[in-house]
Amino acid sequence: MMNDSLPAALMRREIFEQPTVLTNLVKNARATLTEVAKRAQDCQFAVLAARGSSDNASTYGKYLLEGLAGMPTALAAPSLYTLYHTSPRLKRALVIGVSQSGQSADVVEVLQEARRQGAVTLAITNTDGSPITNAADHVILLGVGLERALAATKTVTAQCAAYALLASLLVANKELDKALGDIASYVTNVLNQEQVIASLVIDWLTAGRAAILGRGYCYGAVQETALKLKETCYLSAEPYSAADFKHGPLAMIEADYPVMALLNNDATLPTTLELVQQVRDRGAKVIGIASDRHAPGISGVASLALNDPSPTAPSPLLSTIPFIVAGQLFAMHLATRKGYNPDLSRGLSKVTVTL
Repeated sequence: MMNDSLPAALMRREIFEQPTVLTNLVKNARATLTEVAKRAQDCQFAVLAARGSSDNASTYGKYLLEGLAGMPTALAAPSLYTLYHTSPRLKRALVIGVSQSGQSADVVEVLQEARRQGAVTLAITNTDGSPITNAADHVILLGVGLERALAATKTVTAQCAAYALLASLLVANKELDKALGDIASYVTNVLNQEQVIASLVIDWLTAGRAAILGRGYCYGAVQETALKLKETCYLSAEPYSAADFKHGPLAMIEADYPVMALLNNDATLPTTLELVQQVRDRGAKVIGIASDRHAPGISGVASLALNDPSPTAPSPLLSTIPFIVAGQLFAMHLATRKGYNPDLSRGLSKVTVTL
């Protein structure tokens, strides 16, 4: 039996629960999200309200809703609703609020205002009976069980899976729907490489800063990996779009600067690989995580591939989820090697309520 008092015991357990959690989420959320997709057919745009890790999952949701459903999508600015009291017009919108605890007052206010205006509203949460569940027309309960570690893990990937399922239902995307059926195996492939991931943290043990790079559908994973490194390792890890990085931040790269690059096998791969070469030329220490070890240009660049040792790579539309899991394991092992307990954190609590 695992000793829950050991550093990272809770976080590791919850990371390894994700294959089961994701399988259940895809099965249990389908009926509700089918109804949401039906009602959202007449929506002209979408607004996503979230904070923290849920906001990173919503970045992924934005790419899916815009890229697959062709629905212009904005990440909400909740202070416009709660502090400035200048909420935008939402009548023809699909408005989604995402909160693990369901207690984020500003996310709840966005949903309440959207509902008052007649928008189609959806709440995604893990907490039944929380304020967010009363604020929306439709509710998805993630059903991931109690999450005890400070750093969110299984709730984040479940949120991503909910967004992916909604997008697939909006446009009847058979490729994405099939990939969702295989999501547990994609994540299990990453979990089976835990020792490889643990070995990659060696060069980061004395790092005080790092850059996490990626683009497109995996950008939410870039953001979430950076957040995990901040809250568990107290590392100043900054997420950057591989496109935006050339517009200024590239100048800070110098010898031994730690860089992690998420390399998704889609249209973003060539330009991201080009950036990796540029930061390598400047002396950066690069950890490359590829979605597919067979992708062109990956040889000699990837430190890890999501599909090792499986012959099947995750769909580029769904690789965000296993990328996030790889980032969770990396952050957990780096934290424990640095002498920290990632189940706890300095000055943070599990439930954060913002206005």
